[in-house]
Parts: sequence; C-alpha cells; structure tokens
Amino acid sequence: MVETVKIQKTEAFDVVICGGGTAGFCAAVAAARSGAKTAVLEKWGMLGGTMTVGGVPAPALFHAHGKQIIAGIAWELMTNLADHGFAQLPPPPYTATHSQLAVEVNPFQAAVFMDDMVQKAGAKIFFHQPVAYVLAENGHVSAVLVATGNGLVRIEGRVFVDCTGDGNVAAMAGAEYELSDELQPASLNSVIVNCSPCPKDSEAIHQDFLRRVEAGEMSSHDIWGCNTYGVSRGYGRGRSANFSESYAQNVGSNLNHVYPFNGADDESRTQGEIEGRKSIARVIHWLNQVVPGYEHAYVAACSPQVAARESRRILGNAYITGEDYVRGVCPPDSVCYSFYPIDVHRGTEDAPLDNEFLEQGRVPGIPYGALVAKGFDNLMMAGRIASGDRRAQSAFRVQASCMAMGEAAGTAAAMACQAGVAVDALDVQSLRQRLAQNGVLVPGISQI
Repeated sequence: MVETVKIQKTEAFDVVICGGGTAGFCAAVAAARSGAKTAVLEKWGMLGGTMTVGGVPAPALFHAHGKQIIAGIAWELMTNLADHGFAQLPPPPYTATHSQLAVEVNPFQAAVFMDDMVQKAGAKIFFHQPVAYVLAENGHVSAVLVATGNGLVRIEGRVFVDCTGDGNVAAMAGAEYELSDELQPASLNSVIVNCSPCPKDSEAIHQDFLRRVEAGEMSSHDIWGCNTYGVSRGYGRGRSANFSESYAQNVGSNLNHVYPFNGADDESRTQGEIEGRKSIARVIHWLNQVVPGYEHAYVAACSPQVAARESRRILGNAYITGEDYVRGVCPPDSVCYSFYPIDVHRGTEDAPLDNEFLEQGRVPGIPYGALVAKGFDNLMMAGRIASGDRRAQSAFRVQASCMAMGEAAGTAAAMACQAGVAVDALDVQSLRQRLAQNGVLVPGISQI
C-alpha cells in the first residue's frame, strides 16, 4: 500500500535557518539584513536556545586575554539588553577566569529583544514548527517539511543552515557526521526559589549529601561534581553575585548532570527528560530536609528540555582539532574567533570535568569550511554541530562562539544566493570583508 502525504501549503525563501537558538538567531538576522528572503524554523515558541529555553542565561565568551574577540550581532544584543537594565556585561579589564567573563542576561527579556531584532531585519519566524523531513538528493537540499498544528508544510530554500544543535537537518539530508561512543553529560536547568540566607555548616551538609549518594538515596549526578557548597551557600554561577541578587535566577543553572544522554537519539532524550526531573526533585527534597533556610524551597520553573552539550558533529570542508584550537590556530578562511577552555564534562565522580586552558595570546579562529557540510552545495551548519573533533567542540560549543558562527553562516548564505553560487564556491575573502564591515571581529582583518 502506498501512502500519500498531504502538504498543506508551500512557502519559498532564499535562506532557511533550521533552529532558532543562539546560532540560528544570529544567522537569521544576518541573512535578512543582507537582503535575503529568510525564514527561521524553531521547534519551541521562543528564540535563544540554551540561553533562554535551556535555562543557561550566561552567554560566553566575548573576551579573551583582556580583549574583545566577538562582536557583531551577538554583542549588539548583549549591549542593547545591558542598556535597558536586562544584562550585566563583564567588567574590564577582561582578565578574570572564564567563569567570571560571561554576560549575565535576563532570559525573558533576551527572548523579547531577539523577536524584535529578527522581525525588524525582515525574517519570518515559524514557532512550534520543527523540521520533520528533508528533501535532498545528490548533495543538494531542495526543501524541508515542517510539522505544524494543521499538518505538514513544505519550506523551499536556496540555502539551508542547520542550527538545530543536534544536526537533525544535516543528518536527515544524508550528510556525514561524527557521534562519539561516549557523550558529555547534559543538564536540566531549573529556578529554585523561596530560600533564605541562614548560618549553616557547609561541610556537614556536604558530608550528608555524600552519605546519601553512598546509600543510594541520591545520585552523584544530582549535583555535578558533588559540589554542594555553591548550592547550600546560595551563590549564583558566573561572578558569584550575592544571595539576594542572583540566587533565584541562576543557582539551578547547570546544577545537575543528566548521564548518559544522547540528544540525537529520541529514546535517550525521553529517558533523560524523565531522569532530569527526578534528579531535581531529589535535590529539592534534600534541600528541604538538610539546609537551613531552604525548608520551603521549591522549583518555580524548569526548562522544557534537557540541554545537551554534545551530540552529532557534522563533517564539513574543514575540520577543527582540539590541538589546533588550543594552539590558537586561525586558518586563512577564518570567519570569526572563538574562545573557551577545552571543557569536557564527564560522567564520573572523581573527575567530572576536563579543562585545558589556552595560553596568553592564543585565540583560535573558526574556518569557513567548518560551516559548510561536506559534499553539499547549499547546506551549512553553525553552532555546536560545526565540523571538529570532540575536544575542540567542547570549547566552541559555548553560546558566544555559536552566535559568531551563526552570523558568519547567515551572511554567507545570503551572499551565495545573491551571487548565484554554491556555498562551497563562495569567495571567502569577500565574505570575510563583508563580515568585518558589519562589525564582526575577523581574524587577519580586525584588530583585537
């Protein structure tokens, strides 16, 4: 029996951005501002990805070794938020540790500002409409089908940019990708409220947690690294603002590790969502029992999805290695900078985090080829799925780097449409010049 699928309608665009997270937001604004008819397809009802929906409102890093290394659309958003009192920019001289150099944003207001920027640029937003199928043949994507409340809608495009975070579109198109046997743990983020600062014995609280883990009442992943001190003392993440300033907003961010977790596998994602909520519930029950001032603490909000750190990495025409990243290599076709230590989260109690820091003066570049899917003439990717090995990805996966990649990919997609060329045949030096003119800090062109 042959089944036919009814297509409700068809819409055509120059550039189709699949995913409206940090990378997809910047890609959509860049493409639309460049004159391309642009669509951004987002499975949730909010732009911003991990920064908003995912509950990690601390994009990093825009600075390295005392200098700004990422600007453009991403920094425009950050400064606009700060000007209105909705973000705290890191203070100069920008030489603090990486955990203290993030921009701390109000996630709701960030989403409002992103809506405004995308719409003013002229891009069309498709909320609650994830890609369900990709029509691709011989290295060319002709259209995607999105799932809507009224059935399937066909979205045609000249260039497609996968910003889904898990590489769903590229994988459905048949692009090559890597998926490690062991993946970094994910996190389910929450907002914990109704807490009061009280004198407490932090060491006794810590030992109580360890005893409960040993007894099987709790999991060591419930508080990653078993670091109970930040939770019990009421310090937020990032620059460690005091209890009253940041506790309710930020302390639950990246509180746990959901492990094992594969965001590219539906069964793993389903089980991860269930276990993530159970983990948070265990922590709240423990806080209510053990920590003074937390007797009536509760979860006021929880992200609607577990935030993955790693899944597919799409193979491109260039490949970023961890060795090159740490050495600060900037290939001739670099379209933006990236900066963060190698940051591999592990599913072990004794060594939950593997960091390797970049030496003074070393700031790597993201090559254009790492944003072009290998073997395709009109498929790009931006964000944590860019082409590179696992160690490099653990660093360039952070939000500021994803935003910079998104702007580069969106600009390139629009330029390819206007020039009538395949994305792998685009004049990269012209792209680099265009990005620099638009305020992007481009290796070899911009002074940092």
